[in-house]
Amino acid sequence: MSLPIHPLARARLTWGSALGLFMTGAIGASVGAVIPQWQAEFGVGPELAWYFNLFFVGALLGIFLGSRMRRRHPWLPLALLAEGLGLLLIALTPQMGGVFGAALLMGLGVAVANFHCNALPLELYPKGQLVVLYRVNTAFGVGAVLAPLLMVGLPWRWGYGVLALVALVAAGLLWKTPAARARTEAPEARQSWGLLPFVLLAAVSYVAVELVISSFSGVYLRHLGYDPRWLGVLLSLYWVALTLGRWLLADFVAARPLARLVGLHLGAVLVALCYLVPPLAWLFPLVGFWVAPTFPTLYAFTERTIGYGGLAFLFYAAAVGSNLVPAAFALLPREALAPGMLLVVGWMTAMTYLLWRKSEARGPVI
Repeated sequence: MSLPIHPLARARLTWGSALGLFMTGAIGASVGAVIPQWQAEFGVGPELAWYFNLFFVGALLGIFLGSRMRRRHPWLPLALLAEGLGLLLIALTPQMGGVFGAALLMGLGVAVANFHCNALPLELYPKGQLVVLYRVNTAFGVGAVLAPLLMVGLPWRWGYGVLALVALVAAGLLWKTPAARARTEAPEARQSWGLLPFVLLAAVSYVAVELVISSFSGVYLRHLGYDPRWLGVLLSLYWVALTLGRWLLADFVAARPLARLVGLHLGAVLVALCYLVPPLAWLFPLVGFWVAPTFPTLYAFTERTIGYGGLAFLFYAAAVGSNLVPAAFALLPREALAPGMLLVVGWMTAMTYLLWRKSEARGPVI
């Protein structure tokens, strides 16, 4: 049984969790805005894939450690400090090797923080968990909205320095975080482990969409001749759309989560088709709105239907989707980016449909 927590401490930890997820969104979204600047300053090409690969290695280690942590203090605030150190290294490095080293450090910190900043609010507020989960996850979108604007509005090194300071504030708010609550698996959860492969396929494809769209839409539109300053605005609008969708679609999706996600993902496919029509390619931010409720819904589905033990696998899948797939896109010629992005959105829709159909046969879900 968990010990009672003072309301002020609950508020501090809730804001800390939100700021931790803000950092996850900011670190992921900032890459799309700075790739052209890295290419110009450091002369990198296909070797840019190393950023995503090393971030992935750090994330795998962070998920392994984070999913096994009973004590969150001091490890959770230290994870935010690791993010800050990585961001500061990027801000100060004179060569691309420093960016690659920072990617490994940031992957580790983001994975630990992401795991516990999602789980902690559900323990602090035992009632209305799905509402809390959606609202705290909105901070992820806010970070992703502001980061591209920050990188375009300031020199990119200064932008990373500002984010390093925010990571330090988040670490302070999460100081003395209580230990993870002991979990017991419901007997019926064992029967639902057969759904885990379909959850993982949906998670890989969703996070791949999230990061591929944000990282390479700007590169592709620049290839089409769009103004670089306009691209920063469009990337921020993508994350604005994702943030609004996560908030505004919550009640709609909660009624029939997986079935309605499939319908929303079909809408995302229609928007992604605009990549193939250059005058309409600027509409890509609408993809963010249609896919917005996906990760919180998969998280809640996994916890309630499969059990807490399935969450580590969910985050492993997210790490694969957010790092290996964008790394593969870094190797593509620019003219191949449009069909590639359409393909991953279609893949996500198909995987969500499979999860929905498989879960329907097992009765009501979340």
